[in-house]
Amino acid sequence: MHTPRGTVQGYNAQALVDAKRQVIVQAEAFGCGQDQDHVEPVIDGAKQNMQAIGHSDDYFREAILSADTCYHSSASIKKCEQEQIDAYIPDKEYRKRDPRFALSESSKARRRRQFSREDFRYEEETDQYICPQGKRLDHNTSKFRANGIIYKRYLAKATDCERCKVRQGCIKKRGAGKRKTLTIPVGTEGRNYSKEMAAKIDTQRGRKIYPRRIAIVEPVFANIRTQKRLDRFTLRGKIKVSIQWLLYCMVHNIEKIANYGYGFAGG
Repeated sequence: MHTPRGTVQGYNAQALVDAKRQVIVQAEAFGCGQDQDHVEPVIDGAKQNMQAIGHSDDYFREAILSADTCYHSSASIKKCEQEQIDAYIPDKEYRKRDPRFALSESSKARRRRQFSREDFRYEEETDQYICPQGKRLDHNTSKFRANGIIYKRYLAKATDCERCKVRQGCIKKRGAGKRKTLTIPVGTEGRNYSKEMAAKIDTQRGRKIYPRRIAIVEPVFANIRTQKRLDRFTLRGKIKVSIQWLLYCMVHNIEKIANYGYGFAGG
């Protein structure tokens, strides 16, 4: 798993939380740090939990689900559509499109200039991109697909990037490699679930619903981590770690019952 302190071996704890009282309705620990594959098993697990207490298979039909950007994928969106769940899972560019996150002119001036895809000029005759410093990026591989979008990848020469005076404005992430990589969308295959979700998030309803996520689920993780003191798992193996995670989630839910009474989340 990737953390602010580097990559570590660990487990990815997931929780599906009710918006009314922050009750955890499904929880599981996974051995994969990438969240985009976790929407389907979490929804399936939540359905099983609801059926176990007497609810029908379509209990979550028309329910609203919001998840963070890292859960955005065609598979996640498609799963929600199949279950008839009204999902709001933004793509990683949504903040750039939302005027509420626009930087002031003074903030823009303080930030280091970062090059965007639009700063690279395409030369059709050679099928190359030319960077702002005049260096060429060659077409590297055949087309590849991600989330229903078809891309072409272009790479700069490592020697050009190593000597570049504006390298930090082009390769801004640590560990991103020694040379610039430019991925260009060139088409789609079938339905573009990612694009459809981006359009949904950009609606007035989407911009109203999605921000509620942080007030629903983040306090749950904060409670378990800070108040219940589960800041790291003490066991190894997915089964044991999931049991430990579920026990803490149960304690969280018992606390909710103690505060609000049994059956408070009904309706």
